[in-house]
Amino acid sequence: MTVHWTQALATFGVQHLWHSALLFALATLVLTRSRLSAEARSWLLCAAFALAAISPMLVLLPSATPGHQATTATATAAASALTSPDARVAPTVGRPTETQQHSFPSPTAVALNATALLWLLGTTYALLQLLRGVGQAARLHRSSHRAPQLNALLGRDLPYHATVALSDTASGPMVVGLASPRILVPTQLAGTLSPIALRDLLLHEAAHIQRNDLWVAAAQRVLLAIYWWNPFLHLLGKRVDLAREIACDTRAAALSGSGSGYANSLLTGINGLLRNTRGNAPLAVAMSGSRSGLSQRIDSLLRLDTARTAWATRLLWSALCVLALAAHISVTVAATPRLGTAPMRIMDDEPEHSVSPQERRLIDAAAEGDVAQVQQLINAGVAVDTPVGGEGTALITAARNGQLGAVDALLALGAQPNLHAIGDGNPLIAAARRGHLPVVERLVAAGADVNRIVPFDETPLINAARSGDVNTVAFLIDHGADVNLGVVADAGQWRSPLNQARNPRVRDYLVQRGAVTARR
Repeated sequence: MTVHWTQALATFGVQHLWHSALLFALATLVLTRSRLSAEARSWLLCAAFALAAISPMLVLLPSATPGHQATTATATAAASALTSPDARVAPTVGRPTETQQHSFPSPTAVALNATALLWLLGTTYALLQLLRGVGQAARLHRSSHRAPQLNALLGRDLPYHATVALSDTASGPMVVGLASPRILVPTQLAGTLSPIALRDLLLHEAAHIQRNDLWVAAAQRVLLAIYWWNPFLHLLGKRVDLAREIACDTRAAALSGSGSGYANSLLTGINGLLRNTRGNAPLAVAMSGSRSGLSQRIDSLLRLDTARTAWATRLLWSALCVLALAAHISVTVAATPRLGTAPMRIMDDEPEHSVSPQERRLIDAAAEGDVAQVQQLINAGVAVDTPVGGEGTALITAARNGQLGAVDALLALGAQPNLHAIGDGNPLIAAARRGHLPVVERLVAAGADVNRIVPFDETPLINAARSGDVNTVAFLIDHGADVNLGVVADAGQWRSPLNQARNPRVRDYLVQRGAVTARR
């Protein structure tokens, strides 16, 4: 990733916020108003919820390559900056360096770190609450008593891996246990309901098991714990919960034989549950305690006996909903920025090639300062400016390692002092970044441009300021480096020699030479 993690997290959060807001609007305008079956509506809302949670991860994907249509404008601007050394701003993206902790101005760093800490603390608290719910569900599971008579009441409609049990502490009918699901029925409720009403309620809970709703609900609660701050995801989660209950009501009513009859059983069984709305809920799927949710469930059940929708109409609405979700995916893929960096060639018009053993040895020899081997390999036909991914050219490698002898030999053999490699800078940037003043002096004498802007690697003076070596900074300024030449990087982050300076001594020197804090 090419940005500081706190800024990446902030970008991720912003993308998640508008993605989920758009999906909530789609759910409100399309999914909840469509003439779909309750089952289809439930799963489509689940898909929308999952999409809202994972689609912001698009920001972590690599950026498009320079030839890609989506980054044509950026590549053109970067190329313009490269050919105009006197340009004040280069619209490029920064890359992490050895002093990345100094990549952001102090106020921005404080704000981003505080936001990240708040997110982490909130998520930790929410996950602890979820773990508490898991513990409560486990205790309910252990303390329940098997009820063969209730198993018999469901008969063949009871899922083969599930059981029904009585509980003295359960607040209402619910399903607990991810690995071994158990339908819990309050002992008092089982003693007061008629067999018909009790069976209807058990059919509802059995439907949850058949649909694997407990697993879905667990994943949903984990995601809500991570995104605890997002109101749109919570609103969408409530719609998923209600749609899940309506889908199970529909299944139970179909087995019961009457929507109105099942509604009566539901009203009878839910009496008293509306008072149990406080406290941390166990990890379970249970009957809704919301008055508005209950009202919508009853209305849906009463329509079952009269409403009939042609299969063609349902198919049309299903296609419309799928198209709406596909449109959302297309919009988010196109509009979401990428914080990753795609591999790039040293020169945009140079074809990629595999690195030969001789070319690899040239890079290694330059890094070690083995002048004799450098000369031998180049005289044997190895191109002096051969690029190697992650290393750059031999001259960049020698400059990075401070190998002055190898730098002299490579320059004498024709190495270009201004040739850059994306991600590795150019020779002068590589030397300035490490504070290798003798190498910097030799490269400038050989014609290296002190104001050259390299995409992803900024300028020599910015990198020298990061190195903390005031002598290198002074030399570059004395030889024409613009003390206020900055770049735009990391989704709008302004970087200049002054705000990237590593220590007070370098900052004071830059100010003495005319550096200003304002963007110029």
